Amino acid sequence: MFHLIHSELLKVRHTFALKLFVAAPIVTLSLGYILSGKFVQLTAYNWWYILILPIMIAIWCASFISCEKRTQYQNILCLSVDMKKIWIGKLFAVAVLLLLTNFVMWGGCTLFGVFTVMNIDPLNGFLGCMLLFLVYLWQLPLIMLLAKKTNYLTAVLISFSCNILSTIGAESDLFYLNPFAIPARIVCPFFKMRPNGISIENGSFLLNTGTIIPAVLLSLILAVLCFLLTAGLFTKGDRTHD
Repeated sequence: MFHLIHSELLKVRHTFALKLFVAAPIVTLSLGYILSGKFVQLTAYNWWYILILPIMIAIWCASFISCEKRTQYQNILCLSVDMKKIWIGKLFAVAVLLLLTNFVMWGGCTLFGVFTVMNIDPLNGFLGCMLLFLVYLWQLPLIMLLAKKTNYLTAVLISFSCNILSTIGAESDLFYLNPFAIPARIVCPFFKMRPNGISIENGSFLLNTGTIIPAVLLSLILAVLCFLLTAGLFTKGDRTHD
């Protein structure tokens, strides 16, 4: 599996998509500092999970499929590897980028906090970023499958729209019913910000950590199901008609 993941990453090594895992956190932090000054951590983290991360995930998933579409899937049709493993390899490659970019974001935010004001301590920042990694995993196979069935732009727009619109219900007690709303809700106790960018007042129910474990478990179960179900759809017969 390591070789499959490495192979998938090599396919996009010269693309804009691969550079995003470092470039996006840097741009987010730079703009946050310019616009918010000493409150850069609060602004940057809020933009990160509301805007930047959903866009990046969609671009990565669509890019890994687009590179295959350009060659009519010839790069994988000739392989003797199970097509399900190739699909899982693509998903794991995106997951690696998702993990790395959250590490970069956390490190950058912590560094900015050292030189400005540590509004969010390193531990809370780390936990928040790792939770984002876990609860976004289930979206990867769905976005990639959508990119396969439609096109790059459609997949990016639909994914971004679902994530943005779902923040409306993130503060509801029924946020579990919409998995897209989970990321914006479970990081509230760590980033101390509402999805709309307003600081959370002391004693707010949004600071309750009791919802985190159930939400993460639900997201991970969805991830396993989506990974396995979409792998079954990635067949030679289906690809040859794309």
